[in-house]
Amino acid sequence: MSIVDQSLSPRGPSMLLQIVRELDLRPDSVALDVGCGAGSTSFRLATHFGLQVLGVDPSQHNLDAAREARRDLPEEIASRVTFGRGSAIELPVADSSVDLVWCSDRLARVRHLDSAYAEIARVLRPGGRAVIHQVVATPLLAPFEADALFPVLGVVQSSLDPAVTDAAVAASGLVVDASLDIGSEWGEHAEEESGSAGRALLRASRLQRAPEHYRSAMGEAAYDQVLGDSLWQVYLMLAKLSGRILVLSRR
Repeated sequence: MSIVDQSLSPRGPSMLLQIVRELDLRPDSVALDVGCGAGSTSFRLATHFGLQVLGVDPSQHNLDAAREARRDLPEEIASRVTFGRGSAIELPVADSSVDLVWCSDRLARVRHLDSAYAEIARVLRPGGRAVIHQVVATPLLAPFEADALFPVLGVVQSSLDPAVTDAAVAASGLVVDASLDIGSEWGEHAEEESGSAGRALLRASRLQRAPEHYRSAMGEAAYDQVLGDSLWQVYLMLAKLSGRILVLSRR
């Protein structure tokens, strides 16, 4: 076996939960899951750490799905989790009321990161923590690739610039306790566990080899979306996009 065929033991998204574990939050601490989607992470935060969790999402469809999923949970978990409409720049909670803000892979679509980080600072109690996962663009991503990909996915190019994030964090007054560059680890982990990155590459190849066939079958908008999602995963594997984790605190 070639050395490059040997795994580098990449970490997966569960490392975010390990980071939360190391924060040693008290049971019944209040957590805010920003961009909660269908609620899977909100449920994990309640289950693993005994937190009281508010999941926030701008999509009513996602909130409906999260509330439906909550009905299937044991009462001791379901009673700890609620869901409400909101966004990263308009969080529906009072000042200084939250012990933990969790936000994973949501800020790429936020146009004004300074507003998002100011909101995180506003809602955190003194001593509160934030665990943020974001995707950033690297110099390997060519301008023509960004121009083709980002509008389709609703990505704001400046929000993938780590310097823009750093400036927004500094302006918010939040303190950076840790900054972790995870590169392509999550993509490698997913590929080794399930082959998902390889499937994304295969989809992108097919879509670009026979675009008219797929546009006719899927429709223009669906074609663009599926191709964009596939290329996003491929670019993460090729280090054109990279993962980054910030652990922040309010002093």
